Amino acid sequence: MRSLIHMEQANNKSSEDDVVAPVGNNKDYVVLKPSFNTAIKCLKCDKVFIFPANRDDCLAHLYLEHRLVIADVDDIALLEDYLQYWEKEFQAHEFEQYCTTMFLDQLPDGSYAKNEKYYLLCDILPQDFELRKRLQEQRLSAALVRHQFELTDRTFSKECLFCRTVIKGLRADYLDHLFDKHFLLVGKPEKLVYVDELLEQLEENLNRLLCLYCEKTFKDRPTLKEHMRKKGHKRINPNRREYDKFFLVNYNRTTSPNSHRKQQRQKRKSLGEDNASVDFDKHFARQDSDAEHDSDWSDWAGDGEPNAIKCLYCAQEEAQFGTLKEHMLEKHGLDFESVTNSLNFYQKIKIVNFVRRQLCLMRCVSCDLQFDSFELLAEHMAAESHCGIGERTKWDKPEFFFPYMENDGLLCVLDDSNGDDVDSDVVRIISEDSLAQINKDAERLSLENFTL
Repeated sequence: MRSLIHMEQANNKSSEDDVVAPVGNNKDYVVLKPSFNTAIKCLKCDKVFIFPANRDDCLAHLYLEHRLVIADVDDIALLEDYLQYWEKEFQAHEFEQYCTTMFLDQLPDGSYAKNEKYYLLCDILPQDFELRKRLQEQRLSAALVRHQFELTDRTFSKECLFCRTVIKGLRADYLDHLFDKHFLLVGKPEKLVYVDELLEQLEENLNRLLCLYCEKTFKDRPTLKEHMRKKGHKRINPNRREYDKFFLVNYNRTTSPNSHRKQQRQKRKSLGEDNASVDFDKHFARQDSDAEHDSDWSDWAGDGEPNAIKCLYCAQEEAQFGTLKEHMLEKHGLDFESVTNSLNFYQKIKIVNFVRRQLCLMRCVSCDLQFDSFELLAEHMAAESHCGIGERTKWDKPEFFFPYMENDGLLCVLDDSNGDDVDSDVVRIISEDSLAQINKDAERLSLENFTL
C-alpha cells in the first residue's frame, strides 16, 4: 500500500517523493507523507475515516469496537502512514501477534465486566519502534526541505493582515513588516516552517474577529485591534497545540510538544515558579531586536491577571482585581468602579499614575498637602476622607500617560471592568495625530524640567 506526499516547490506544480527503506516484512512498502483529507481504513473492519478531521473518531472507534489502544499516539509522526502500515499487517494477522494483551474488569463503555481482553500497540515491538523512528525522520526531512525553500524563495507575495500593503520577496520580509509596522509577533523566520499555512490560519482568525492569542470573539475589527493592543495579544499563543507544526523545533523531539509542555510545567512547580510566564524572547523575538523592545511583550503573563496588583493607597497586594477593589472600598472608602465608570481606558491610566506619583512624593491626592512621612500622609487621608482620585485638572495631563511605578499590575487590568466589553457601543482609540501630540507634550515637559 502506498500513500503520497505532495511537496510544494517553487513553481507550486512539481512534487517530490521522499522514499525510505521498507519496514518489517513488507518489501514493497514505501513510507510517504499523506496529503490532507486522506482516507484511512480501520485496522480491522471496512469503516473509513477522513484524516485529519476524523482522527479522534478513528482512535475512539479502534478502542470501542476493537478494544485496541495505540500507545503514545500523540508522539507518532505521520499518523496516517502509521495506520496504513498496520492496516495492511492486520489484514493477514490477528492483534495478538503484534500487540500486548491486557485483561481489565470493565467494558469499553466503563461498565463492569470480568476479564475483558484489550490490545496495546506500542513501540516495545521492534517493528513498531522502527516504524515510528522512520516516520519521525521522514517528517523532519520534509520539514527541513520546506524550511529551506521558504527561507530562499523570492516569489512570495501577500497582502498584509492589517493594512493594504502587498509584500513581495522573502517570507522573512513579510514577517518583518508585521513586526515593524503592526507589532505582531509571529516568530523568527529561521524558526518557522509552513509559513504560508500559518499566515492563512491567522488571516482566517482575524476575518472571524478572533483574538490571535486568547481567541475571544469581538463585534468588529476596530474593537478587536484595540483589545489586542491594550492586552498585549499581538502574538500567537505558543501553548496551543495547533501552532506546534509551524515551529521547526517540534520536528526533532522524541516526545510530543504536549508532553514536553507538561514536563516544563512540572519543573516550574518543583522550582516554585508555576506562575512564570512563557519565554517569548527565545522562540518569538527577532534576531535583530534588542532586549528592551522584546520585553514589551515577554513581560505579559498570558491570559490571566498579574500575580500582584498593588493598592493605590497602601502596600496591600491582591492577585485579583475584584478583590483589590473590595479592599479599596472597605479600607479607604474608594469605590473605584463608581468613580471611574464614566472614564475611558486612557483616563484611568492617568489617574493611577497620578495617584502613584502623589503618594511617592508624600502629597495628599485630594488637597496636595506635603507630609514628612507616609504614615502621617496615610493618617491624614483616612481622617479627611481624601482617598479619592483628585481633581481632573490635576491628573488629566499627558505626563501621566507614562507608568510611574515599574511593572504596575494595576495598569494591566484597568480595562477588565468595562474596556473590553464586546457589547460596548463606544470604541475609544487614540489616533496617530493624538499620539504625536502626546509625544510633543512629553518632550516639552522633559525640556521644561531639565536643569543644568
